[in-house]
Amino acid sequence: MSRLFMLEPDLIAAGENVLPDLNNDLVLAKNFLKQQSAATADSLYDHLVDIVQKILTQKPPDVVDNFEQYSWEVKHEKFRPNFDLLNDVYLSPAQLALVRKMDEMFRLVASKSQKMEELGEEEQELDLEEEDAKPRIADLIDHNYYFRQGGYGLPDCECYAVYIALNMLAIKEPVATVRFFGKIYGTKANYYIAETDLTIEELDRRIREFEMKDMPGEGEGIDEDRVQEAEEQKEIMGEGEAREEKPKEPVPPKLPPAPVSTWQPPPPIPVERPGQGVNKKVFWVCNSPGEPWVCLPDVTPDQIRVARLSVRCMTGDLDSEVQTFPPFEGTERNYLRAQVARIQAGTSISPQGFYTFGSGEEEEDIDMEEGAGDLAFNPNPFYQGHTLKDLLDSNLTYWVHHGRHILKQGRTIWWNPNAGMDEGLEEEDEGPPPMEPESGPPLFTALSEDAQLEGLPAWRARSSTMLTPDRALVTIRSDVWPGAVAYATTGKKSECMYVGWGLKCQPPNFSPLQLPRPQDEYPVGPEVMEMADPTFADEEAYRIAHLPPPPPPELPGEEGAFGEEEEEEDEE
Repeated sequence: MSRLFMLEPDLIAAGENVLPDLNNDLVLAKNFLKQQSAATADSLYDHLVDIVQKILTQKPPDVVDNFEQYSWEVKHEKFRPNFDLLNDVYLSPAQLALVRKMDEMFRLVASKSQKMEELGEEEQELDLEEEDAKPRIADLIDHNYYFRQGGYGLPDCECYAVYIALNMLAIKEPVATVRFFGKIYGTKANYYIAETDLTIEELDRRIREFEMKDMPGEGEGIDEDRVQEAEEQKEIMGEGEAREEKPKEPVPPKLPPAPVSTWQPPPPIPVERPGQGVNKKVFWVCNSPGEPWVCLPDVTPDQIRVARLSVRCMTGDLDSEVQTFPPFEGTERNYLRAQVARIQAGTSISPQGFYTFGSGEEEEDIDMEEGAGDLAFNPNPFYQGHTLKDLLDSNLTYWVHHGRHILKQGRTIWWNPNAGMDEGLEEEDEGPPPMEPESGPPLFTALSEDAQLEGLPAWRARSSTMLTPDRALVTIRSDVWPGAVAYATTGKKSECMYVGWGLKCQPPNFSPLQLPRPQDEYPVGPEVMEMADPTFADEEAYRIAHLPPPPPPELPGEEGAFGEEEEEEDEE
């Protein structure tokens, strides 16, 4: 019957036998659903299409129970104006680039470890020498666990990513040891810093490059002499031609000699070579795990001197300009390297006996490198640890510095500026007074010798827990460099780390260095002294003194004769 009602009335009245047609029925039904509403100009057909598309896109569970809710949401979205013409343009999130870099880092480290597992036993025996030459990577995950026990350290997810980044550094760069130094915050990005020792081949190469910079090029002195002789000959020929061509002119008056500056700059302090002093370690930085590591340049004494006189936060850009007074030579990568050297020298601490000179087996193993005071030290294999009571001692006699002290010169080894000047001076000449050599505290000096900060100790030690002393460890924090922390267990584990802004604590407010007083431009003398302006009385006296002389007095006879001649002329 429903089929008959859909037919035309005239056909039904005629009584014609109409056969069912499915296509025709679908067209009629579709046209009925497409009828537009007079209020909204929308059709039921379009509304059902939108609902089905939304359900198939989101694929929610229990669609039958929430069908009315989906219908209402589709209607609500149609009434919302769409002003965004770039709605279909895909914008990748900011974290996607970082995830891709970290994925590349994980794949590199995973492929390297997989190759080592695929090596057979025979191949592993042949590669024993290569395994010994592999870089030693400090177990950051293990050390961070103990730091977290004391309330410091990195989050676990960040710590694991940094540890994989250290492995990537060991694979790509020629390093012998890798250790996580710390993290320095920046205004735009942070710095993750790795402390490394170079391989012997790479260190020798850098030392040769350093020595080649100090050596002058061959033939430079000969070329300069030739150029100077040619210039002198040109001047002599030019003077001869001028004498022949130019006529004789009056000789100008002789002027006093121009003043000559007597100030002499201090001699430049030489830079310590790679592998020695403040440049013994090589530091690498990156803004986030997964990014390529960037090697920081060697630090100079002048950069350390200026860094001590300025306070500046890092920006996270290695090429940013450093604007300070005194002016700093270099960009932020040089300033970061200077701050890292200062932090390493002041916060590298360990329990007494944890390190020893040489290998600790024999006294003959003590190795003195070039320059006095630059002793090499290694972990002590016979170290057995200290008790919890000794490590918590308020006198801090069981904690020592293993960082090399930086002198006022900006070096760890004092350089004598008057070493070559004594030979050129004669007996009668008196040179500048010799400078007294600087000396700092030796290696393994106890923390009890550190200067106090506003009457308080520079370090504070505390225990991780008082409930289970058998599992407790000691963490010690620096008040001079906020962010520097070290831990030690009652066993053989100890490490130090820095996480902070890279600024030294200054109890009195920081005051920038004052500008130097201007020097005298020239020595004051009568030939350069200015005269005082004359007063009115002086000018009047000068005018009277320079008046023209009065005319000579006339004789009486001459005056009468002249008068008679005038009278005769008048009569005529």
